Amino acid sequence: MSRRILTLAQVLLALVVVTACDGGGADKPAKADFDAAGTLRRASAAMATVKSVGLTMESEGKPPISVRGGDMKLLRNGDAQGTLTMEQSGMDVEMKVVASGSSVYLDAGTGGWQKVPRALAALKYDPSAVLDPERGIAKLLGSLQAPKPEAVEKVAGAEAYRVAAKLPKDRVAGLIPGVTTDVDGKVWVRKSDGRLVKVRGTFPGGKDTVLITFTEFDVPYKISAPR
Repeated sequence: MSRRILTLAQVLLALVVVTACDGGGADKPAKADFDAAGTLRRASAAMATVKSVGLTMESEGKPPISVRGGDMKLLRNGDAQGTLTMEQSGMDVEMKVVASGSSVYLDAGTGGWQKVPRALAALKYDPSAVLDPERGIAKLLGSLQAPKPEAVEKVAGAEAYRVAAKLPKDRVAGLIPGVTTDVDGKVWVRKSDGRLVKVRGTFPGGKDTVLITFTEFDVPYKISAPR
């Protein structure tokens, strides 16, 4: 069970740190004539005030994390709720997850909910770090290296700046166990309010990627222990 909890910790970390994205879409991207570094500073400030996020995650290839996909809702205090698809022993396993208060609840469809102390996950990661302005998304946006403007394109119908950058391994390693190299990435920052709306991380070799899309902000989610 502790292994499952540590996997959850890695997942929530991954939701924060893996950075990059390909910007598909029917609309032709506008000319990239914006200030990439300034865009990241604005995004960092905007994400520092976020109280909750809803997000989806998907992967291609075999990135060095156990999560293959998911749909999560996360509060600033670290409470979380959603469904994750994780690779275990060569198989994809779908698991319901609820982190509430001092406990984490897991349901892999094999016997109902199982409860364990959140302290087990905290040995590897504290979920409250995700939206903490000093430890989470905001801080990471400020650590991206060599940012380059790539395009202005639409994400979920709204214009966003696409920035290519590198996330240094010393920053990633403290958040995602197992990452030992810099990660190439692209991030999308919404033009209207500076919030991060999409991110894609590409691991060395170029075949293994993780895509994260932020679907909601500041929704007053009510997360409680399952009954």
